[in-house]
Amino acid sequence: MKKLNSKAVGLTLGVMGSIFYIGCFLLMSILGKEALIQSGNLLVHGIDFSTSIRMDISIGETLLGIVASFFVWGTFGALFAFIYNKFNK
Repeated sequence: MKKLNSKAVGLTLGVMGSIFYIGCFLLMSILGKEALIQSGNLLVHGIDFSTSIRMDISIGETLLGIVASFFVWGTFGALFAFIYNKFNK
């Protein structure tokens, strides 16, 4: 089997994580709190999101979240490719 390029997988997942974060931010902005609570409760059974959703997120926190998502998911992707390549000998 072909080896994975750790850098490419890491960058890909980093970008995808950032896009997902931005998508969540946009959904929060568009839907509003009540619709967001209902959507969350539909997707995850048994968890009440009404006390855990915070709508007053600043632009600075949003930008930090995008950057953090990139690094967390990018690290996860690079580590995944590295481990995959070790097992794929």
